[in-house]
Amino acid sequence: MLHKKDEELLEEIRQGNQATFAEVYNHYQPLLLMEAYYKIRSYPEAEDMVQEIFTSLWNRRTELSTSIPLKHYLYKAVHLQYAYKCRKSEVARKFIQHTLYVSRDVATNTLLENKEILRQIKTAVSAVSAPATRRAFELLYIEDKSHKEVAAEMNIQPQVVKNQVSRALKIIRSQLNKVM
Repeated sequence: MLHKKDEELLEEIRQGNQATFAEVYNHYQPLLLMEAYYKIRSYPEAEDMVQEIFTSLWNRRTELSTSIPLKHYLYKAVHLQYAYKCRKSEVARKFIQHTLYVSRDVATNTLLENKEILRQIKTAVSAVSAPATRRAFELLYIEDKSHKEVAAEMNIQPQVVKNQVSRALKIIRSQLNKVM
């Protein structure tokens, strides 16, 4: 049970007090898990989401503002994580729809069109000049790995993966918009 004020808890976490962080985790984790599950209706995904929130909280502890109520901060983090997952899945869905476009024309034309679309996508992906950015995109979307798996394989932080993939998507979108 938390007996300290949010400002005190956040200040202790900012200073790296693991016991206080564990206390906050043990208190809020079940509540956040329930909130996340309510939003995404998948217990494993809800667990991952809450774990990412607490990992981020710990990793960014030195940047925390003590003026924000902790409960509001954590619930807002659940909402933002959910919005991010929705946005990511929508982008992936559109990308897959685009790459698997099936024409109503003759099967031969469809095959040729799909080959052309695949060639255009490969060309757009190759336009991503930074090798690490391109590799992060390929691991995430082509090899269907999670941000954590990509980060582990590339030996970088998950946030860096997210940033690199975002840059890659911007380049790829602009390239595909030129040809379509």
